Amino acid sequence: MACQMKVLISAIACNPYLGSENYFGWAAVKVLARDHELWVLVGQRSQSDLARAAAEGLIPPNVHFVFAGDFRPWHSSRMRARLQGWREYLHFSKAILPLAQALHAAEKFDLVHHVTYATWRVASPLWRLDIPFVFGPIGGNEQFPLRLLPMLSITSAAFELARMASNLVSRFSPGVRRSLRESAHVLVANPETGRLVKQVRGSGDGVARLLPGFYSDQKAAAFARFAPGKKLDGPLRLFAAGNMEGRKGVALALMALARAKTAGMKFHYRLGAGGPEIAHLKKLAARLGLAAEVEFADNLSGEDYQRELGRTHVFLLPSLRESAGLTMMEAMLAGCVPVVADCASPSFIVTDECGFKIPVARRRRMVACLTDTLLAIDRDRKIILQKGGAASRRIAAGFTEEAYRATVNAVYQSVVRAKFPPPIIQGRRKAKNET
Repeated sequence: MACQMKVLISAIACNPYLGSENYFGWAAVKVLARDHELWVLVGQRSQSDLARAAAEGLIPPNVHFVFAGDFRPWHSSRMRARLQGWREYLHFSKAILPLAQALHAAEKFDLVHHVTYATWRVASPLWRLDIPFVFGPIGGNEQFPLRLLPMLSITSAAFELARMASNLVSRFSPGVRRSLRESAHVLVANPETGRLVKQVRGSGDGVARLLPGFYSDQKAAAFARFAPGKKLDGPLRLFAAGNMEGRKGVALALMALARAKTAGMKFHYRLGAGGPEIAHLKKLAARLGLAAEVEFADNLSGEDYQRELGRTHVFLLPSLRESAGLTMMEAMLAGCVPVVADCASPSFIVTDECGFKIPVARRRRMVACLTDTLLAIDRDRKIILQKGGAASRRIAAGFTEEAYRATVNAVYQSVVRAKFPPPIIQGRRKAKNET
């Protein structure tokens, strides 16, 4: 598909055994290694797991990992651990330029690509290498609605306010603005981030949409096998997963379920992960009289996670800011009907044919819309097969490894061609071959 290039990848989070940002980094490296020789700048935290992956034969021979930064054991508090991760990333970002310059002097890379963390708020120094710099996919400009802050715990509300302040400050940071402007191409995960990037760059040239989440045929099939023939009897089975932070909108879901219970709906809602908002959500569920219907489970993984999705009718997570939504996409592959908030990446991933998007509004209206949607699904269970089947096909066909590969390779060829016209490229390659 593409001529092989030497590519320097920045991916502080890159781990084949973990999810979220680590999944994004690992998935990108794995697919891009099919066409290019990669040197990957990765955080020290992943060193032992990548050594294990090498021993298990998971790392292609044309992928070379270079470790940077430092780390300490994760704090026991999920919220403080998240802040700890951001501090590590800031240190990593400041430390990698001399390392990247030394590597480039030795290897003569064709381009450099920042993969993780997927945020615009922290400047990457790698545009200074004097080769094309590809930034993203990045997100992070989604804004939590101020009018919904009262439904969060005090800790989560404070975090959202701090994040809003960080976004405002970062918007005017010279380093951040220079990083976005000097990028040869910026890939954005959602419209909110796209608007900001275009504003900073002064135009939409060199800006394109691409989600960091995608699936190989094998991984998609592992989830999609559960889509056909779902059992529709019994209580409506609902599920949500991912790091349970206040932004995930689970409080809205619980309020809607309390109203649906009053209307006679029988259901079971399983939260299959932990997170900093869990204690607040447990108290809210008890106060709403949902102790029997809501299950707070440990983190599910592997076959247990896939089987749970196979039993699930509805993926209920009206997240109010979401750059990608991996758990939602996996649930869709398994034939679950997504019920989400109409914002950020879920607004693009979920269509009217395969799920339900709830308008972002005041709490009372959102709760009413969620309640009406859930009651409609419960009364007509055929919706689960119709929209669930469409949801599985939507992810399996539209968010594939091949689509990501083709998009990124097209960007690579475009930016290298613009920086180094064909005669120069040939001269560069000849020189590298001679050395």
